[in-house]
Amino acid sequence: MKIRLTEGQYKRILTEDTNLKATKPILKVFELLQRKSDKYGTYKVEDLLKVISEYLGTTEKESYIIYKNFIDYGLEWEENEPLEYYEMPVYTIRTIIPTIVTARTYLPGFVEVRASSEQAALNKVLGGEYMGMYLDENSNEFDNPDLDYDLMGGDADIMEDMVLDHIDDVDWDDPEEIEYRIKLKR
Repeated sequence: MKIRLTEGQYKRILTEDTNLKATKPILKVFELLQRKSDKYGTYKVEDLLKVISEYLGTTEKESYIIYKNFIDYGLEWEENEPLEYYEMPVYTIRTIIPTIVTARTYLPGFVEVRASSEQAALNKVLGGEYMGMYLDENSNEFDNPDLDYDLMGGDADIMEDMVLDHIDDVDWDDPEEIEYRIKLKR
C-alpha cells in the first residue's frame, strides 16, 4: 500500500523525528535573537548559530533548525509546538585534488638474469629468477605511452591530506576568490 504525503505532511514527519519543539528555552532564544537583530541589524548566520548553541547547548544541526525556524516564523511559536525541520545546505568548494591514478600500459624494457645460455635465461625468468627489471627509456613508447585507463572504474585515489593543505593555501580573504570557489550545491 502506498501513501502520498503533501510537502507539509512530510516536513511534519521529519520534524517529529528531530524531537525539537518550541520549549521555553527555545522561545527565550527567539526573543534574544529578536532583540539582538533589532538592536544591531543583520547578523551573520555563524554568529546567530553560535548564540543558539552556547545558550541551549545544541549541536550545529539542531542550532540550524532553530535558527531557520526563527528566521522563517519569528516569535509566532507556541510552547511545545513542533519546529519545522530544515536540512543544512551543502556547499561545494572548487579546488585542485591531488590524485593517485592507477593505469596500465605496456612499455618496452629489460629483465636481467645470469644464465649460461639463452634458453637457460628464459627458463630462469619464467621460473621467477632474475636480477632486476628496468624500462627502455630510449624507446618511443616510453616518451609517448599508450595508457589504458578508466577513471570511472575507481582507479583514482584522492590524497585527502594534500587536498586540505591545498584548500588552506587559498587566499580566503579575497571575496572574488570565495565567489569563484564556493557554491551552494543544488
